Amino acid sequence: MVGEPFPWNARPTWLCWSGGKDSAWALRELRVDASFQVRGLISLVNEKNGRVILHGVRHTLIQRQAEAVGLPLRFIPLDWTSSRGERNAALARGFGDVRADGAACVAFGDLFALEGRDRRLLVTADSGLEVVFPLWNRDTRTHSVEMLEAGLSAWVCSVDTGFLPANLVGRRFDADFVAGLPEGVDPCGGNDEFHTFVEWAPGWDRRVRVEPTRSIEVYDAAFAEMEPLPEREASGDAGVGAGVAAIRAVDRSAPPRIDPFSHFGRLDRVRRHVDRRIAEDLTVDVVARVAAMSRGGFSRYFREHVGTTFAGWLACRRIERACQLLRETNDAVSRIAEAVGFHSERTFRRAFHERMDCSPSEYRRKALEE
Repeated sequence: MVGEPFPWNARPTWLCWSGGKDSAWALRELRVDASFQVRGLISLVNEKNGRVILHGVRHTLIQRQAEAVGLPLRFIPLDWTSSRGERNAALARGFGDVRADGAACVAFGDLFALEGRDRRLLVTADSGLEVVFPLWNRDTRTHSVEMLEAGLSAWVCSVDTGFLPANLVGRRFDADFVAGLPEGVDPCGGNDEFHTFVEWAPGWDRRVRVEPTRSIEVYDAAFAEMEPLPEREASGDAGVGAGVAAIRAVDRSAPPRIDPFSHFGRLDRVRRHVDRRIAEDLTVDVVARVAAMSRGGFSRYFREHVGTTFAGWLACRRIERACQLLRETNDAVSRIAEAVGFHSERTFRRAFHERMDCSPSEYRRKALEE
């Protein structure tokens, strides 16, 4: 489905993605509706541990799901210790960034919870996005049967222990699980009684196999730790034809590194700010304010997600821009140094040689020869 052309009037849409069954089914519904062009997924993660809010699943597993459905993934990190107003503001900024990148709609997999729906409408109110709920008001018992009969495969990854016993985490989401739910618990967990992690659903390119291991109880919730299994073991699983499975038998245990600037909203804001003002004095204090973080918090966050310091990354970014200008313009080296934010030509030449192993003039000459 990913490569099919869309009608000219299909609305560019991003789906809020938890990794659970309702997210997976909302994607299926959106993809068969010609009114929508699904361009990507948005996942809300805990800023401190990188786990999906309420589900407790590691963000790396969500990345595997995004690869399996063939869509880019953007994370919105939230500080769960902050006030609701601060979290809503962070969400509003994240959805605003999606709108700025060309989205017209944002979709959610909510079934019937009015409080959740109102909260989502609140945080997207100023973004200019149309908000859609493709599963709204479905009969949840019929909905659960439809998903299971279609072959959806999922594990119960978290439960609210005020509704369900903790020992239900790590169970398969199947007909037996649904039949055994206590009276008053929604068959799809529509009141957040439980949450799931999907391994496969109709339309997925491949299966994301996991194995539930230990369980963890935190306050009024229990979580199952989902451990990924090597993807080469999953190549012949449901949802992938035999011929395609043979092609994919290549070892995928080391998937390509995902660009953090494309998937974390605040890093995307930082990169865009740097690219627009690369000639200016871009200190950590300046970009920390862009990221809406303290100086120390931003420095730790940047190094954890990017793998280097902001200063080191900025120097590389400036050299990349300088290389582009050397290739595409006839400007003097001194002018290019100033245009990418170096205070002196001498400093620029030294930094350029350290990273490119040649002088700016040599780089330009080689580029012209090629």
